[in-house]
Amino acid sequence: MSNQARISSIDALEAFRAELIQYIEKARVALEDMTGEARRTRTWLDVDRTQHWGAQLRKLTKLLHQAEEELYSANLSNPHASNALQKLAVAKLQRKLDEAEAKLRVIKHWRQIYDNRTSPLLRQLEPMFFRVGQHLPKAVHSLGESIKTLQAYAESSRPTQLKAPPPETLEPPSPEGAP
Repeated sequence: MSNQARISSIDALEAFRAELIQYIEKARVALEDMTGEARRTRTWLDVDRTQHWGAQLRKLTKLLHQAEEELYSANLSNPHASNALQKLAVAKLQRKLDEAEAKLRVIKHWRQIYDNRTSPLLRQLEPMFFRVGQHLPKAVHSLGESIKTLQAYAESSRPTQLKAPPPETLEPPSPEGAP
C-alpha cells in the first residue's frame, strides 16, 4: 500500500464549485424577489389602493351631493313631477359610493392583517439568506483552496521524468561465420 493519494482529475471539484457559484446567484435573486414582492404588495395596499379608493370616495361623495342638490332643486321647482332621472342618478351614485366604501374597508382590513400573514413566512427565509450570504460563499472559497491544494499535491507527486537517452541502435548479433 502506498501512502500517497492518487489524484487523476480535479475537474469534478471545479465543476461543482462553478455550479455552486451559479446556485448562490440564483438563490440570492429568488430570495430578494420574494421579499421584494412582499414589500411591493404592502406598498400597493398602503399607498396605491388606499389613495385610489380614497380619491374615488371623495369624487363620488361630491357627485352624490351635486345629484342630491339637483333633485332638491327639481323638487322645489316642480313639486308634483316625478323627477325620475334625478332620483335614478342619486340612487346610482349612492350605490357606487357604497361600493367604494366597501372596497376601502376591505383594503383597511388587508392592511391590518397583511403583516401578520407575511411576517412569519418572511422570517422563515432568514436562515436561507444567512446560508446564501455567508455559508455558501465560504464553501466556494474553501473549495477553491482545496482545488489549489490538490493541484499542488498532484503536481508534486508526479514522478519526475528524466529524459532517457535515445535508445542505441543495437545490431542483432551476427551469426557465426558471417562477415
